[in-house]
Amino acid sequence: MHFFPKFAKILPNRKPQVLDKASSRTMKFVAPFTKGKPGLAWVCKWTTNGSLLAYQGHGISEWKNDAKFFHSFINKNGHVLDRVDYHHCVPKGAIESVKGTKVHFCDGTEEEVDIIIQCTGFKAEFPMLPAEIKTVPLTHNYKYLFNVEDPTLAFIGYVRPVIGSLITIAEVQSIFTAKVFSGLCELPSRDERQRIAVKDKLFWDDYFKDSSRRLSTLVEAFTYGDDIARLCGIFPDYWKMLKRNPRGVMTAIFAPYDGSCLRLNQPEYQAKALRHLRHQMSGTFSPIHLLLILFLRLIWFDFWQDVLGEIKYKIQCAGWWKKIRDCRPIRFLDWCWQAPKRWLFDCKTRA
Repeated sequence: MHFFPKFAKILPNRKPQVLDKASSRTMKFVAPFTKGKPGLAWVCKWTTNGSLLAYQGHGISEWKNDAKFFHSFINKNGHVLDRVDYHHCVPKGAIESVKGTKVHFCDGTEEEVDIIIQCTGFKAEFPMLPAEIKTVPLTHNYKYLFNVEDPTLAFIGYVRPVIGSLITIAEVQSIFTAKVFSGLCELPSRDERQRIAVKDKLFWDDYFKDSSRRLSTLVEAFTYGDDIARLCGIFPDYWKMLKRNPRGVMTAIFAPYDGSCLRLNQPEYQAKALRHLRHQMSGTFSPIHLLLILFLRLIWFDFWQDVLGEIKYKIQCAGWWKKIRDCRPIRFLDWCWQAPKRWLFDCKTRA
């Protein structure tokens, strides 16, 4: 997985914030999520591992995989990496076998353990449904939501974003479902639903091709949510809003991604939604932040960082590095390298 903390300073002069608040319509334009969020990945790498050359937000060779940023589930339990930095936790790769209390790892090492905790998650099952329906994978549904054969059946809340609010996605799905069931929104024909379901599955399978597929209904929240919002007519009409409330549009496009934006097309809820978005934006918005990310994207900062990260990975995996990494000079250099991260981003600075 990729890692970053739940709380961190988006800019050094700001208080720690929930990093979900780094999202916005403007941020999506400057650094598209579907492109791996170029220009912002470095923030997450810096706030977790302390190294500008870190890969996947951790820089730990045992945990490296081929998935790009935002093309894999993102672990927001980033303080685990602080424990690794301070040698309170030892990262290991895959397990080859277990014999008694000895665990043998694929890198040839073994450890004596007392307890093994298997975080296997859960399997979605629907025993109350007819056999011809309960055996259909959720990924075969129209928009991962409506059963293709029987669109009066909807599965709300089973889509998982790589990062962002599961509740917001469930809210979008609920609005879409309510509009369909009440006749305010019409679904395409059965054949068209089937075609779209296949197309969507192929898109997300390719998007997460280098990631674990244990969570089969994994999506990128902005891409999936915007698609559903457009289908049921709740995607914000920014041009129409610009004519009546230019200041409100600025709030809407610069504020963090939030379910309140789903109400902006409704005149009776618009003012309240904008008040909430302004509250969410407090302490997070900075033109300097956006300009910096745009500049980093223009100079291909992430590309060069990834190149250097690969060099770092090869060094870390080399036999000679493992022999010298614990010597005092190297440990001292590592301490110096990570000092800014400890001062700015570690647990002691978080809310």
